[in-house]
Amino acid sequence: MQLANPSVKISPDEEEQILQTIEMFEVIAEANPHDCESLEILKDAYQRVGKTDDAFAVARRLAQAFEHVNDHPSALAEYQSLLKTHPDHPEILRAIDTIEKNLRTQHAVSPSKESPHGNLVAKVAIDLSFENAVADIGTLMTTASTLQATHKSPHFPSDSSTENSLALGEDGNDALAKILSQHRFVAEEVVQSALERVLKKNQELPPNTLASSLIDEISRRGAYETDYLLSGILDRCKFAYAPLEQYEIDRAIVKMLPEHLTIGRLIVPFDIMSRTIMIAMANPFDAAGKDAAQLLLDYNIQWHLAAPSAIYRVLNETYRIEK
Repeated sequence: MQLANPSVKISPDEEEQILQTIEMFEVIAEANPHDCESLEILKDAYQRVGKTDDAFAVARRLAQAFEHVNDHPSALAEYQSLLKTHPDHPEILRAIDTIEKNLRTQHAVSPSKESPHGNLVAKVAIDLSFENAVADIGTLMTTASTLQATHKSPHFPSDSSTENSLALGEDGNDALAKILSQHRFVAEEVVQSALERVLKKNQELPPNTLASSLIDEISRRGAYETDYLLSGILDRCKFAYAPLEQYEIDRAIVKMLPEHLTIGRLIVPFDIMSRTIMIAMANPFDAAGKDAAQLLLDYNIQWHLAAPSAIYRVLNETYRIEK
């Protein structure tokens, strides 16, 4: 669902999906008030459905978030844009005056100082309480620039093709298994048994066959509800949940990633808003898959956890593959 000109009339179905996206990103922005990308998505969404007052309020929050991450040029541009519809707004005028004074002071003190514009994206770090097993999980939001700035990923060698590199990368199931067992969501013997089955299935995966999910395997074999497992993961990491069953997903968006990522890694693009693409994963600890997706897409990426059954349904509808 690509947001275009706000003046273009949208269908009732499109409006309903945008309203669902607004609801989801309001929760994300409330939890992470300095997440500039989520606020930009919210602003665009409100504009698209004609909620100008809400769009204005979010734009002010966005300007303040830019200030918080020291991206003063972007904050200034956002405030100046707000003046077009509210030319005499006293708080906006004061904010612009303050930023301009700060920028002049910075320039006078250190004219060669590097611009803070590189801090545009407010990243939300994964906050987990145990050590090295999930150190590479990544962030809720990544961009091509932030990925490239982190030199070479140990999961994604630069001297191989994308597909071959993926074959060498960990799929994150070991880290997910450690989460579930260490935090006692699932009995360790159940986790290890399910992990062995999933690793064996995915290593011997025939072409055009959906990968197996550790969450799905535990749920089917270990008498644990999927919702219980997903809730436990969400409690331990700052990931958004994507209710894919509520989305009418364009197959063309899913196919923006190659099949060895969608079918082989259960990584599903499901929506586009502004400069951000939203991607659902069955395993948020698949760092290699996330690296590969970012290298292939010229978008900022908002990562989401989704129920494996919902991901299977989307992939089945896209590729006509039965699980």
